[in-house]
Amino acid sequence: MNPSLSSSRDRLREVLLQFVWRQWSALGVAGYPQTPDPWLIDPEALLLFSLPIARHDPRLFDEIIDWLHRNGSLISLQRLQALSKDHQLGEPTLLLPIAEAMATHSPHAKWRTLEKLAAPVSPNTTPRPLFEGVPVFAEADPLFLRWGWQRGRIELRGMSQAPRPDQPATFLFKLRALFGRQVRAEVLAWLLSHDHGHPAEIARQTGYFRRSVQIVLNELETSGLIRSYRIGREKQFSLLHAQWRFLVSWNPDGNFPVWVTWAPLFQALQTFLACLSEPGLEERSERFQSIQMREALNASMPSLVQVGIAHRLQSKPEMTGSTLIAALMADIETILTEQLNHPGPSS
Repeated sequence: MNPSLSSSRDRLREVLLQFVWRQWSALGVAGYPQTPDPWLIDPEALLLFSLPIARHDPRLFDEIIDWLHRNGSLISLQRLQALSKDHQLGEPTLLLPIAEAMATHSPHAKWRTLEKLAAPVSPNTTPRPLFEGVPVFAEADPLFLRWGWQRGRIELRGMSQAPRPDQPATFLFKLRALFGRQVRAEVLAWLLSHDHGHPAEIARQTGYFRRSVQIVLNELETSGLIRSYRIGREKQFSLLHAQWRFLVSWNPDGNFPVWVTWAPLFQALQTFLACLSEPGLEERSERFQSIQMREALNASMPSLVQVGIAHRLQSKPEMTGSTLIAALMADIETILTEQLNHPGPSS
């Protein structure tokens, strides 16, 4: 057994749990001290990524459900489904029992549309414990059983709050309140976080179809507040950030929130954690483990390129074994605490 592998896996889980708690706390989940971050949170990507991570923290899992029961109408279900399919992000069978429970309440009836993400497990399938190391002695929750998971019945505390409109992290919710839960809010958030961009780039980073983004950009341009020009063959769109500063309610002299393309970053982190958690891997040789980790890194490289941080995880090719694993873990921790804190666009 290689103790460095198991300790790296446990450390990565701990880092990701702390990160996920911090993000949900910024959105209004109770029970964790708030730490202001300069970036804009993507609620759909965060939800998909969080549920598998929260299997290692039952309190976090149920606080996310509590938040959804209060704020589920703020989630774009269309975008949630698109991110799940396009990035293989999350585990649908963890989301669907929550969606079923929410759909029984009229304000969240549309959550039933998520049923197409997966099919319930066979009634003959032995359910898996939802929370590792937490036995179920009480009556099991029937909805989670239908999707192959065993856990006790959920008791919501009702302590979650709505996202505050005066924080960088919740900026997308402010724009959705103004412009709706469709393409327009994400496009504006992206433009406010960048100097300029073309429709294909904006579509790729927001998770929408290019044609949808192009239509919205053309409509916004007619307002006179969005402008376009050509660089070579590409049509670029931008705005004058000073005209939109009334939206920066957290600090009139501060920047707009930092844009992070969360879905591919979460996909890469999900790949690394799955590799470290592969059954039997810790019993294999260091050479085999490092080969597996490098394969996970190579598989994640397109996602990391899209996020713009591939250079941080391109470890030296001569690294092997525990040295490679330790270097990757250090880079991941740095990315989640420091690398994402880059400045916003120029005004």
